[in-house]
Amino acid sequence: MSTSTSERREYFRINDQALISISPNTEDQQLESLLKQHASFTIRSAMNALELEHQAISSKIKRSSPEIFHYFDVINKKIDLITNHLVQASSELSRQIPTTIDLSASGVALTTQDSYSVGDQVCIQLLLLPENNGIICLGIIKQLKAVDKGYHIAIDFTNINEDDRELIIKHTMKKQLEDARNKNPDY
Repeated sequence: MSTSTSERREYFRINDQALISISPNTEDQQLESLLKQHASFTIRSAMNALELEHQAISSKIKRSSPEIFHYFDVINKKIDLITNHLVQASSELSRQIPTTIDLSASGVALTTQDSYSVGDQVCIQLLLLPENNGIICLGIIKQLKAVDKGYHIAIDFTNINEDDRELIIKHTMKKQLEDARNKNPDY
């Protein structure tokens, strides 16, 4: 699931705040084993992947039976509360302060105090806010630059679940729309 330079330019890029953890992938871990280890962290992402199916059905139910739609909507909100709690309780990330990142579906850039080298393989745990979508993927350090507060690094995702990539795409589009509305209230 590597991302070429031409693919990287096809994705929107945003500046955002997120919770992120980057660690060396010294054991050459595979994405599948990481996802199993952190199943509760990624449950929110899996739930959101199902949301597309849910939306098509729920719009039909809403038109034909508003009461039943309301009932299912309340249940859905309860499930959201539970999954948000699970994600926060299962992750060290929930105790961190959000980090400014430059995010696209092909990679992420940020400033860190940790030292890496170009070409280093890393494991990325990313919690998108405010939805609490947990994403775990593998990447490679593509750029490194020393700055005042550490190092500015750019990471290309080398192994990412396609549902997670879709979540990032949706997140970036939503964030761009919010930013446009904030700049122009008439938007």
